Formats: sequence, C-alpha cells, structure tokens
Amino acid sequence: MDKRYNPTEVEEKWVEIWSKKVFFNEDSEESFSQVIPPPNVTGTLHMGHSFQYAIMDFYTRYHHMSGKKSHWQVGADHAGIATQLVVENNLEKENLDRKEMGRDKFLSEVWKWKDFSEERIQSQIKRLGSSVDWNKYRFTLDDGFTKAVNKAFVELYRKDKIYRGYRLVNWDPSLKTAVSDLEVVRQEKKGLIWHIKYHIDDSDEFITVATTRPETMFGDMAIAVNPKDTRYKSLIGKHALLPFVDRKLPIIGDEYVDMEFGTGCLKITPGHDFNDYEIGKKYSLYEEDNIVLTSKNIDDFKPINIFNDEAWTNENVPELFRNLDRFKVRKLVLSELAKLELLVKEEEYDVSVPRGERSNIVIEPRLINQWYVKTSDMAKKANKEVENGNIKFHPENWVKTYFNWMDNIEDWCISRQIWWGHRIPAWYDQEGNIYVGENEKDIKEYYKLNDVKLHQDEDVLDTWFSSSLWPFGSLGWPENTEDFDSFFPTSLLVTGFDIIFFWVARMMMMSLEFTGKIPFRDVYVTGLIRDENGQKMSKSKGNIIDPIDLIYGISLEDLVKKRTTNLMQEGISEKIEKKTRKQFPNGIDSYGTDALRMTFFSLATHTKDISFEFGRLKGFRNFCTKIWNAARFIDGYPKERDSFVEENDNDKWIYEEFLKLKNQINKNIQDYRLDFAINEIYEFFWNKFCDIYIEDCKKSGNTANLRPLLKEILYVIHPFAPFITEEINSILFQERIID
Repeated sequence: MDKRYNPTEVEEKWVEIWSKKVFFNEDSEESFSQVIPPPNVTGTLHMGHSFQYAIMDFYTRYHHMSGKKSHWQVGADHAGIATQLVVENNLEKENLDRKEMGRDKFLSEVWKWKDFSEERIQSQIKRLGSSVDWNKYRFTLDDGFTKAVNKAFVELYRKDKIYRGYRLVNWDPSLKTAVSDLEVVRQEKKGLIWHIKYHIDDSDEFITVATTRPETMFGDMAIAVNPKDTRYKSLIGKHALLPFVDRKLPIIGDEYVDMEFGTGCLKITPGHDFNDYEIGKKYSLYEEDNIVLTSKNIDDFKPINIFNDEAWTNENVPELFRNLDRFKVRKLVLSELAKLELLVKEEEYDVSVPRGERSNIVIEPRLINQWYVKTSDMAKKANKEVENGNIKFHPENWVKTYFNWMDNIEDWCISRQIWWGHRIPAWYDQEGNIYVGENEKDIKEYYKLNDVKLHQDEDVLDTWFSSSLWPFGSLGWPENTEDFDSFFPTSLLVTGFDIIFFWVARMMMMSLEFTGKIPFRDVYVTGLIRDENGQKMSKSKGNIIDPIDLIYGISLEDLVKKRTTNLMQEGISEKIEKKTRKQFPNGIDSYGTDALRMTFFSLATHTKDISFEFGRLKGFRNFCTKIWNAARFIDGYPKERDSFVEENDNDKWIYEEFLKLKNQINKNIQDYRLDFAINEIYEFFWNKFCDIYIEDCKKSGNTANLRPLLKEILYVIHPFAPFITEEINSILFQERIID
C-alpha cells in the first residue's frame, strides 16, 4: 500500500469501474428499489443533491450486500420553466429572441443545452460513486416517458378528472406563464398601507378601506365588513361607489374580515387576490350595468380582470389609467385620489411580497384559462395508504405536514405558457371545441371526426405533472416491463421536506390512480443543507459550494470567479468576492468523496435545517487517513488465517464490541439514523480498534486476528465510505466487496 492515501487517484479508478458495471443480485427473490429525484437539466448538482444521493447510494449498497436484488433508477428532469429561462438568458447575450426564432428553432437550442447540462450532471453522479445502472437512464422528455405522460393526461380527461377552467393563478409577468406555489418566494419587507374613502351610494357618508395594493381597485366588486363590527353593521346591504368608475359595490358582512386589520373594511377584488377570489365565489359576485350583484348560483360568478399578461392595465380600467405598468398605475391612482380628497392617509406596514423564484419579478394573481386536475378523491385514496401504515414517513413528524397539505388540497393547475415541455395533448376546432387524445389520429378515431381542421394547444404541462409519474414511468409504464414487475412498488424514497406536497403526495395520487399500487413504502425526509452560518445557499448570497470542489479542491482565484460569475446586481460581485476571500483565504482543500459522504451522514439528523460544517469534513478526511494507515500497518504482517479466532480476553472484548457495533448500526439503518451509525463507526474504529486493540496486539505480538477482523470491519464501513474500503480490500484480500 502507498504510504499516503490519495483519494483522487483511488476514487477516479473505482468511478471508472462502477460506472460500467451494475450491482445486481439477479437470482435473489428479495428486492430493494428506489428512484432518484431527477435533477433538473439547468446546470450542475448542488450540495442538496449530493447529500441525498449519498444517502440513496448507501441504502442501495447496504441492501445489495444483504443479498437483495437492488436497483436505483437514475435519470433527469427537463425542468420546464427553469431550463427555458436558462436558455433564453443565454440567447439574450447573443441578441437572439425566442419569439423571433420560432418554436422549433428555439426548442432545438434547448435540446442542445439539455445535452450539455445532462453530460455534466451524469459525470457528477458518477464522481460521487453512485451505484446506478446507466443502461437504464431515463429523461422525462424521452419518447417512452412522453408516451406515459400523454396516456396519463388522456385517461384522466376521459374519466372527467381533468378540465379546462377560467381561474386565478400565480402569474409571472416576466415569464408570461402561470407558476406553482413552490416557484413563488415570499419577501418580507417594510411597505405602506393606504386608507381610501369610498362614497356610500345615496348618502353623504364614506366607508374607508385599507389596502396595500390601491392599483387593483378597478377590479373591486364588494366591500366586506365583519357582521359583529358595530361600526359598520348599519352599512351592510348598502352600496359603496368605486372612485373614478362609480361602480356600485355591495357592502357585505362576512366573519372572514379581521376587525383589527386596517379600518376593519376590506375591498374585495376577486380577479387579483386569492382570498378575495374565495369571498367573491362565496357570494357569486358579478357585474351588470355598473352594479355588482350577488347570486346563489356559482356559475354567475364573474371576476373582473384589469391586467394583461405583462401586468399592464387593460380596457377594464378608465382611460386615464389604461395601458400602464401596475406600479405606475399605483402612483397615478394615489395622486388622483389625493386630488379628490379620498386618500385619507398612508402608514408603514410589513408586507409579504410574492416573487417568482426564477425571475425575481413580483407575482400577480391573474384570471386565465388553465388546465386542472381534480384532486379531492385522489388525495383521499393516498391519505388512506398513509393512515393504514402502508406508506411511512421518516421521521414520523412529517406525517402531520403531509396531512395538513392534503386535507386542504385544491385542484391542481397543470398548464404552463412556455414551449419547453410536454405539449398538452388537446386540440381545438374552429369553434373552440376541445378534443383530447394522444395524437390527431387517436382523436379522430375516438371522436369519430372526418374533415375537421384542428390545432393543438400551445401550452405545455407543468413539470410536476410528468415527475408525478416518475416512480412507475421511469420503470417502463405503461408497458409491462421486467423492471416494472421486479421493482414496483419501490422500497424507499429519499427527498427534501420542501416538496412533500408538490412531488411526494402527487406521486402517491398518480400511482394509485394508474397502477392501483403505492409508489413506495418508506419516505425518508431530509433537511435542507445550509452554510456554516445557517444561511440558505444561493447564487445571490455567493455561499454556494460545489460538491465537486470539495472532492478535488479549488484555488481561491477559481472559487472567487465561480461565485461572482453572472451576478448582475450592481456591487454584489465585489461583496461576494470580499466575503469569499475572507472565508477561504487559501481556497478550498481537496477532501475526497468518502470524507464528504461521511460528513453528510453525520449531518443527516432529523432536523429541518442542516448547517454544513467544514470542521466535520476535515475530521472525516483525517478518519480516512486513519483507516488507510491502520490497513497499511496490518498489511505489514503476513496472512495467518482467514477468519477471526478468539485466543485471549482482548480478542473476546474487541469481537463483542464489533458485534455490538453491527447490531446497533443495523438498527440505526432501519431507523434512518445514519448520523448515529457513522458516529458509532468512527468511535469504534478509531478508539477501540486502533487505539486499544491494535496497540495491544503490537505489544503482545498476537497479530493473527488483525487481518480477518479488518476485512469484516471494511464490509461494515463500505456503504458509508465505498472508495477507500474497496481499494483496501482489493489490495489486502484481492477481491471486491461489491461485485
């Protein structure tokens, strides 16, 4: 053995071997399977990916070594909005515009980016030592998966579980598409709230509302007060006049209104606020001849939309305020209200501003036709599987979060106004009638159409729709494949807490809907990796650490360059450069994958937020050196026996400790406490095996058990640190741990 352990050299050797040969106990009757949460083809893997992949690789290796037929399905996600935005930004630097290029040319550019990004991601997954079968790699836009997506959509539509409706969505005016709640980031900031007077119809009285968004007043359809509020009880049933428009707004009494907020009077704008939308729907508000009326028929509900897709005002506002950006309208509205002496006052107020995660633009609730999945019945079926214990969450406390989301589930908006993704398999005739099918031929056969001219829906499906099919679609569904028969339902899902609803719950619903089976039996929910100061890692903060940099090391100059590249905000690059130089004055050292993996396992606590600690990483690099040096010392003694034989009290003690270790580790593995397990391995190997047992053997000269015991220990450590254990085992025992 070399005197010094060189992780880079050793690990690259085994990466080459493992990437070409899959670990598989083909003849085993027992199986273990899991699917990779498919990374987005938007760039490279981050620390969160590496953390979860280390855990997944651990369980794949562990179950393989237990004799099970093990399969870890690998693949990547097309990531509709995120990938399209990356490519659009790249093209913008070349003065190229998506719309000028046209759909086909633009998508050709996206496919080029996909190939580039996918190659980098695959090399990273390999470099982490992931024991996946590359021959079975899947992509959410490959032909087979596209077939699965189209089949799922068509089946749901024909079962009356998908519909097209005119409803309120999160609208990104920059991307010009609906986005999911997960793609909306709340920014807490100091703002203002304005108090505005509305005349009471046929009266000299006023009612004063408080609002943080005066620009939306042209979409007002009512004013709500609490029926218990004695200040306004006498006004319920009367009408207020909307300034500039004189639209008659009913004053309604509803206990939803917080009497302590603002003036205790809320302007109800159903077309531009989610809470107002629910109130508007409750009273079925609709406008007729400039008077807003209530109805008992929900079909009468017609919210007023005042913005176009760029969040500029449309024809539903007075001419003075028309064709203006929403924030310019705000200033103009306040100015004109002041002239009419209707602006009572403005006050400082803490506001929560919704911004698009990708664009950083303020999200606008907007009414638009979108496609929806009816989720209520599907959610009940999924909930039953959790209640019955057929699907278990680890740690258990996440069950409460799961039910909190599922018990309040609403229909799922699955359409996006972009080009990159699965185009919605719906066609329209010239009268606007909808026909849904996997292709035009299927439609004409199903609907018995002849010479009807059809055009396909321009929108694509939400990425979460396709990824909800991942556990069974990636294994070959809707075809009856050998992988589907062997590995579905899967055994384990490792995922972050932030997508329990957006991904985990939807996989459960879709799997039960299309296969009649649960998608997985256990869900191991991990925390979020943060920096040493507890801050979320992000490009804008300049605190992202590339896991590959930790494995190989990176110079200070290259680290600064990576952290400051493409940061457009003025001054942010200089700030991040200064911070980086202070934090890493000599750059980042190389630590190797095994040290990184063991650090991740030590941090795999059952907490929501996990601070990445360089001290632990250095400690586990030293631990790898300790393992290497101990093996090198033992390699200096000749082989005397193949198995451990108790010859004295020292032998008996160490083997009892070793058996205790194995039992405790197996329990920790079953309990998903890899943090406990790695700490116990560290303690046993360093303090008991090295510092006590090896030293006693050196003194007594009884070294015959060192080699066979080391071999057994290497097998226990292998799923935690596969590279160093495989290398030592191949040198000392001329055989593979995993084959």
